[in-house]
Amino acid sequence: MCEKAGYYRASQIVILAVFFVNLALSLVSYGDDPPALDRFGGLKKISFGPGPAFRTHYDGRRWWLVTPDGGAFLSLGVCVVQPVGYTERGTQREPYRENVLARHGSVGAWTTVTANRLRAWGLNTLGSWSGGELRGAFPYTKELSVSGGLWGELGAGGLRGKKAIPDFFSPEVKAYIRDRAAAAEATAHDPYLVGYYLDNELPWARDHRLGSDLFPGYMALPPAAPGKQRLVEFFRARYQTVDKFNAIWCTNLKDWNELAARQKLISRNPVQARRDREAFVLLVAREYFKTAAEAIRARDPHHLILGCRFLWAIVPRPVVQACGEYCDVVSINYYEAGWLGRLALRLTTSMRVRTDLTFRPFYDLARKPLLITEFSFRAMDSGLPNTYPPGCVIQPAVLTQKIRADKF
Repeated sequence: MCEKAGYYRASQIVILAVFFVNLALSLVSYGDDPPALDRFGGLKKISFGPGPAFRTHYDGRRWWLVTPDGGAFLSLGVCVVQPVGYTERGTQREPYRENVLARHGSVGAWTTVTANRLRAWGLNTLGSWSGGELRGAFPYTKELSVSGGLWGELGAGGLRGKKAIPDFFSPEVKAYIRDRAAAAEATAHDPYLVGYYLDNELPWARDHRLGSDLFPGYMALPPAAPGKQRLVEFFRARYQTVDKFNAIWCTNLKDWNELAARQKLISRNPVQARRDREAFVLLVAREYFKTAAEAIRARDPHHLILGCRFLWAIVPRPVVQACGEYCDVVSINYYEAGWLGRLALRLTTSMRVRTDLTFRPFYDLARKPLLITEFSFRAMDSGLPNTYPPGCVIQPAVLTQKIRADKF
């Protein structure tokens, strides 16, 4: 297994609506005998019939993840299963690859050992950014990054570059998304593919990367930008007259054309203005998910669309709603907040989803099964600095590996 520098082993499990662990505890009893599994790891005892690909099934009480052979599948996996690792910061070294070759002698030998380790640990899925060495032995997921290059130059942990909001109404942006989604064609007939992630941890709201919230980002677009024109159309349809608009927002518009030239808005009526912002964010998110889902379906009509790996703490409610409208599954990356992070989340007045570890508010918005695609903990006795991200903000470190294991 490999770990990304500055990050830690990330695991994924499927939370299928209401039942979570009841799959093993309350529905199936096998005594001392191991359960019979299909070739993908699905339970043969709970079968929904074969199909062309992994799929979800709602039986009226709970959601199920179903293998192509028809078996109920509880996905337990790990990200970044590959023998190369990452280049060490400030060098050209690949320490993990060096250790793989020193310990195992070849990538082939590493592959055999890793497959056995995964099975011994009860893991059955290759998460995002895994290599191809174990494909055909384990189900896997694929991240397409359909819009990742459009959000300025925001890095996963960096505060650098231009902070740009993609104009999802723009023909150029739509073409970019369709081009990135074309990569689905290469795996359209692979039965071991669970499905596609559209992106990873997009800055849907202002966070540590210091970008902009969606609504002010679209207000700041040039007057002729398609997204700005869509915002004007949105307000025109919502208020009909500029007088009604002026009563809610601190403006003195004479006609709707003046709104396109404005770069920001200040509200007179905070409650109604918040409703306006949320309604427009829903339009933007729908445009993103609709464009991406249609582009994938044009290349691969069968495999699951697994959402875009929301950063749980900052994703706005309307974005989760739109994800549920166009995706088969809603994916969430969860990392425990530190004391300063918890304080910041309590004080925020944004439209973010406020949730506990049941993630019920996400389900209530999306009405689709949830997939926890990253979670992790770190310990001070690892021999690593463990200084980024700061533990007071997120991922507070515990003292020992034993405590770390207990948190998993």
